[in-house]
Amino acid sequence: MTTATAIRTLSGPQVLRAKQLKALLRAPDLRQRRGRRDAALLAVLGCGGLRLGEACRLLVENVELGQRVRLTTRTAKSRGLRFRTVSLPGPAAKLLRDHLAHSEPRFWVFQGRRHEALSTRQAGRIVRYYLAKIGRSDLRPHSLRHSVGAIVTRQSGVWVAQKVLGHASPTTTSRFYSSFSVEDADTAADAIEQAMCKEYH
Repeated sequence: MTTATAIRTLSGPQVLRAKQLKALLRAPDLRQRRGRRDAALLAVLGCGGLRLGEACRLLVENVELGQRVRLTTRTAKSRGLRFRTVSLPGPAAKLLRDHLAHSEPRFWVFQGRRHEALSTRQAGRIVRYYLAKIGRSDLRPHSLRHSVGAIVTRQSGVWVAQKVLGHASPTTTSRFYSSFSVEDADTAADAIEQAMCKEYH
């Protein structure tokens, strides 16, 4: 069984481990303007859980550069627009700050050569390029969003993951990421241990 197959079998959606996510963010050449842009793109996808289209349509005015870096996204749904705000962890926030400071975009956070919004096709190629560089060419761009869902579910639970990912229902989040939740498993193990201890005494 290959490593990729083992990860898929054990964990549901194919995702990056935290160590691999760290390597991904370090893959672009930060000495280059394009490298800083690419690193910031990987950061909002792999640490903010944005969809590819949301990242490409992210406006400068929707980035809050305070003590924390927060992103407000909007997604068109059948019942109108849906907004959500996510906070970036420190390393990802720094990459986005550096990109904005050096590139000084006026409208779109992630721009192409002619200052137009980066297309989802272009962004997808960028993500796949760096995934291949860290040896995870088996993944696709949406796997970064799955990685966020998996990490947040494991650390904070399905309800927090639902808010971060912007799912309308926790049922959707649970369907994808319940295998990453360890809270119920740990609670069950503790209950069995307590019951066994009573029997021993």
